[in-house]
Amino acid sequence: MLAQKENLSQVKLVDAQPLRLRYSRNALIVIFIISALAGIAALVLGIFQHFWPLYLVSVAFVVSAIIDIFALTSIWDASFEIKILAATLGIEIALIFTGGVFSFAYGLPTAFLAFFIGFMFASYNPTLKLNEWIIGLGLFGALGSTLLGVLAPLQQISNPIASIAIVALDLAAVFFLVKIFLSGFFSASLRLKLLLSALAIAIVPLIILAVVNLNSFRSVITSQSDQTLRIATELTINQVDDFFTSHLTLLETEASLPVFSSYLALFPASRHGSTQESEMITSIKSFQSNDTIYAPSYAVLNYQGDDLYDTDVSKIGKSEATTDYFQKCSTTQLPFASTVEFVPYTRESYIYFITPIFSQDLSLIGYLRINYDSHILQTLLQKNVGLIGSHSYPLLIDDNGIRLADTSNPDLLYHSIQTFGTDKYTSLLTSGRIPSYIPATQIAAPVDEIANALFVARSQPFQSFSVNMQSAKTNTLDTASYGSMTTQKWYVVFLQEQSALIQTQQEMTRSTALIAVLIIILVSILVGIISNFFTQPIIDLTNTSKLISAGNLDAHVNVNSHDEIGELGRTFNSMAAQLKSSFETLDKRVAERTQELAQQNDTLRYRSRQLQTVTDVARTIVSSNDMESLLVMVTQLISNRFNFYHAGIFLLDEKGEFAVLRASNSTGGQRMLNRQHKLRVGQVGIVGYVTGSGLPRIATDVGKDAVFFNNPDLPDTKSEMALPLKIEDRVIGALDIQSVESNAFSEEDVALFTTLADQVSIAINNNQLLSNTQKALDEAQSLHRQYLNQEWTKRAADLGRTSYKYTSQGLTTYDEDLPEVKMVFESGHPVTRSAVQDNSGEKSFSTLAVPILLRGEVIGVIHLQEHEGSSLVWSERELLTVQTLADELAQTLENARLFEQTIRRADRERRVLEITSKIRSTNDPQKMLEITLEELKRHLGASQAQIVINLPGQPSGYDEPSPKNPNGNSRD
Repeated sequence: MLAQKENLSQVKLVDAQPLRLRYSRNALIVIFIISALAGIAALVLGIFQHFWPLYLVSVAFVVSAIIDIFALTSIWDASFEIKILAATLGIEIALIFTGGVFSFAYGLPTAFLAFFIGFMFASYNPTLKLNEWIIGLGLFGALGSTLLGVLAPLQQISNPIASIAIVALDLAAVFFLVKIFLSGFFSASLRLKLLLSALAIAIVPLIILAVVNLNSFRSVITSQSDQTLRIATELTINQVDDFFTSHLTLLETEASLPVFSSYLALFPASRHGSTQESEMITSIKSFQSNDTIYAPSYAVLNYQGDDLYDTDVSKIGKSEATTDYFQKCSTTQLPFASTVEFVPYTRESYIYFITPIFSQDLSLIGYLRINYDSHILQTLLQKNVGLIGSHSYPLLIDDNGIRLADTSNPDLLYHSIQTFGTDKYTSLLTSGRIPSYIPATQIAAPVDEIANALFVARSQPFQSFSVNMQSAKTNTLDTASYGSMTTQKWYVVFLQEQSALIQTQQEMTRSTALIAVLIIILVSILVGIISNFFTQPIIDLTNTSKLISAGNLDAHVNVNSHDEIGELGRTFNSMAAQLKSSFETLDKRVAERTQELAQQNDTLRYRSRQLQTVTDVARTIVSSNDMESLLVMVTQLISNRFNFYHAGIFLLDEKGEFAVLRASNSTGGQRMLNRQHKLRVGQVGIVGYVTGSGLPRIATDVGKDAVFFNNPDLPDTKSEMALPLKIEDRVIGALDIQSVESNAFSEEDVALFTTLADQVSIAINNNQLLSNTQKALDEAQSLHRQYLNQEWTKRAADLGRTSYKYTSQGLTTYDEDLPEVKMVFESGHPVTRSAVQDNSGEKSFSTLAVPILLRGEVIGVIHLQEHEGSSLVWSERELLTVQTLADELAQTLENARLFEQTIRRADRERRVLEITSKIRSTNDPQKMLEITLEELKRHLGASQAQIVINLPGQPSGYDEPSPKNPNGNSRD
């Protein structure tokens, strides 16, 4: 046994070394290819971009490729471990320069790649020597790459292709790192594990602390920036809203001046050249002089919308009644400010303000309207450019995404931030909401981030989001905030470039990363010194344990200390002595135990097959609903699956005196079935015993057992087992199984087949319950149909008419006997008949008769007939439609009948209650009788009412009517 272990250990070591050697050579080839390609790419990129630091990167990768060539060939006469160490150093230096030159995530992706290369070479090192130095070089490359990336002593460049290449290499590194761990190639000394563990313990808190600090700092800066941006947005919104509200207020004040009402109060023919007109014009010119940059155009309209006077003389006499702003103002009779409206086929666009003019008696006599050039919005927003710092600017966007003001790029004024469909573009152009001089193909200048925030995601107003405006000023992203105006369905979007914020965050990140890297370097040096001090005794102990694990149980550990390492040495010595004693008897004990386990496994497999068979049989028998087929199927399945000679099922008769054979699979069993074989319960045979006691029974040799009878129909039976079929504690029958082999059944078979018998009992009971339930349901349905037939027959007799006919003249009754109706009443199924012309030339009608079924009872028929001469063939769809209508009609008629019945019963009870109340209103018996007769006569409509009282000694009948009282009622 010890020799086998030693050989196995040696085989593993011998097999692993060539495999590691092959993998390490493949790794060198891959690093050579990457170094060569990276060196060429860096050289070409440096030439094209005139960027000298790329030459350093190119030289570093070329040197790395040359070292790989020497390591892969026999030119360099050195050990393979030294070659791997040199190749690792070359590629690590190249990666350090790469992380310092390319400004991509501060060199962190390159740092990960550098550490992975050191880890990979250490894992594939054939002899595992110098692994600590190789891992150290990987750590050196990672720290150096990060330091150069953070401090940026060299001029850095951003190149997307290089970034994609580094990320791709990192993904490949992650894949191979997982593969190395899963394959178990990585093997490290205790000193190296301590170093890596200490670095992990140091790095994780540093990373967490750095991330928390950076997030806190970024959160503060971002919060301040967002707050400033929100204030700027709100300020701009207030300015634009104030422009509209102030002008509406001013216009309303101007319209209230008497000059306008006096002018409009004149007759139209007296207005021109009048004093009122002169005063009005003077006032309007005075109003215009208040705005020097964008002077508004004033107009006075009559109440019908006609332009009576306009500072733009070209519009005098024209009607503005169809304009949106006039209709809104005339409807509400309140001041109104329009959105920007574009004049078709021109570059003109205006904002219209309009307010009603009232006379002294407050009646509407006209409107005062002004319009501004829409470029005034650009002027308003231009005042807030740089409001919160350089490169901050606002945009004004309407509800269709049109830039009404763009202080960042005025060339995009009146262009949309989203793409329009053809229908929407046409609609907006027709309504004057977009300029006609900008073609449909050029009007969209999409800004997806703003469009999504305003119209798609409906993000929270004033919530900041990033926007790529692709501005001509800078290529950096902008932070944006938006808010809605109150006077218009417009949005103000205020943007600020992120350059200052990004620069601050980068400085903070650099300082944090620098501190973290310096701490990692210090921890690495301290851990390296401490690990050498603590690991040497453990290494000595490990060497001794290798001798013991190799099979040299005579080897002992020299224990020189009393700490945990000394205790471990003493444990090894004790273990070696125990192993030496145990190995002497181990082989024999293993062989014996193996034989026992094999026997147990055979038994378990046999029982497992039996249980699986019982489960399959049970699953099959519960799928049948017919009693006879269920019993036959059970006997056949038991016989076929278990290869038994005979299987039979006995069920108790109604009195419980005999067990009657109900199903069997064998030929003899069929003969027994034909003569209705039965056994007395508790007296005859195994079946009698089982059905009487409710306990299973096994007979090992039925033919020689004096207790049980010999059956001439089953002469080959040598073993028999009978199991009771029980529902709870009630025996309903027995399952009889017979075999041609002696001792074919055991007590374990009883337990096994008892489960099957229980399943058969449940299936039989369910079948009986289902049969009884179905029978009861059929009887209930039959009684209900009789009740419905009786009630509807009575209903038809009460109505006196049972057939109705609907024609173009309306609904009428008729008594014609239709053969289709009779056929439907007899069959209960729809009847269709197509129009057919016989030899006499007469043509029948195309008819359809559908039964009105109420719970299976035909209570009526819908008979449809086409016009004469029609050749209509009734389709399945039409038949289904009429049938559906008939079903709804049946339920409706039944509800109506029940409602009428309820009404009649309620009326009858009401009358009885009224009569009873009147009777109880007096204590005089004679008066009670009179009231009773009067009420019965009145309610029943009888001409005469009598109450006959049979006194003792008097005859029970009347020969002569009693004298009538004055009310016409007879009484005694």
